[in-house]
Amino acid sequence: MRAALSAALLALLAGCGAGDSRAASSTEPPPPSPSAAGSAATPIDAAAAAPAGASASPTTTPAAEPWLEKTLRAADPRWTTWLAQAEALRLQILVTEVGPDGALTSHPLRADAEYFYPASAIKTLLAISALRVLSKQAGGDIDLSTKIERCREDRPGCEPPEEDIDKKKYAADGKPKHDKLRVGAEIHKLLSYSDNDSYNRLWDIVGHRELNEQMVELGLPQVRFHHRMSAPADKSRGTPRVVLLPPGKKPLTAKKRLSDHTLAPTPAPKLEVGSAYRDGKGVFASPMSFAEKNFISLKDLQRVNVSLLLPGHPDALALGLSGAQREHLIRAMTVDLSAKKRAGEHAPLSLGLVEVLPAKELRYVAKSGRAYGFHLDNAYVEHLPSKRAFFVTAVVYANEDGVLNDDDYDYDELSKPLLGALGAALAKSLLGDR
Repeated sequence: MRAALSAALLALLAGCGAGDSRAASSTEPPPPSPSAAGSAATPIDAAAAAPAGASASPTTTPAAEPWLEKTLRAADPRWTTWLAQAEALRLQILVTEVGPDGALTSHPLRADAEYFYPASAIKTLLAISALRVLSKQAGGDIDLSTKIERCREDRPGCEPPEEDIDKKKYAADGKPKHDKLRVGAEIHKLLSYSDNDSYNRLWDIVGHRELNEQMVELGLPQVRFHHRMSAPADKSRGTPRVVLLPPGKKPLTAKKRLSDHTLAPTPAPKLEVGSAYRDGKGVFASPMSFAEKNFISLKDLQRVNVSLLLPGHPDALALGLSGAQREHLIRAMTVDLSAKKRAGEHAPLSLGLVEVLPAKELRYVAKSGRAYGFHLDNAYVEHLPSKRAFFVTAVVYANEDGVLNDDDYDYDELSKPLLGALGAALAKSLLGDR
């Protein structure tokens, strides 16, 4: 593993909540020296350091280690190594406690220090945008049973693309027919099972330009939606005609479009990732650029969850959803932690939570993501018996060989253990009896 000491703990993100009574403040203390390997800074002997004949200043007192780092080190010895490698791992964590009075107290660790690829975690915003756009067109809440029919551009009428064909009916008479795809079910698959076909169907409903304009309307102007899943940015600007069939009402149509919307550069440093990458032409011995990949900051990613779970909070965004629509999203994002295999795949932080507390005592609302070596989770965790709760958003880059697109990442060896250990540390410190 490439070891590199984290050199930039960021200032506490604006708007993330009140100050921390346990040594975290609105500004984090300076980082430790490289020789300290991640431990707290060593006191400086001012008298010894002063030039001859100069007046010695009083000995400085070392700044207290921020609460999150201290908590992680105390919970698991592996964190000493992980924190020492934080920069190379592009490790970023934002934990926000929910107080009994609803006050939010945030603890960042390298939050938004550099770019990270959000992968499927960004899908929550596409679901929100689709509901907003369709409800506006329908003049009220879009019926979740509304059928979706995408139309192939190279065929007359509205013949479905291959991934939208009802395979049973197609096999029966040899003619392609639309599968029964419905708005509510596609949103559920998008958020619960992270279905990429559902992402692309909703993308075609909203459109490239409109989706990015929705981000501005929501108060998230830094978010960048460049592409469909498994497609480059330059192949994602065109969308086919989509017919929507609300039950008992007139059809709604999203016209065929080609977006000419130009996005401003991604507002994050270190957009070049890795040491080499593969594409259809071979292996290139240079970093891969993420300048035209999707982007959302760690702060904004967590704020979306805060807005869904605590819609009346001052920090919440006005999502423009009805209560029923918001609940539909939350149900789709709620993970059954008793289903261990699925929870391990879609809720990596939960692997440590259930080591500390019974799964039946936990409510876990989340959307995770994993691609290009980046592994992240964006979760709300509540301990039902005590009513204690916190939000946690975390990402780590697990790609020891530095090659992207080679399907050889270190999720099992690194990111799953690290994210699980984070869940366990937070469960021990913030939930249950204390």
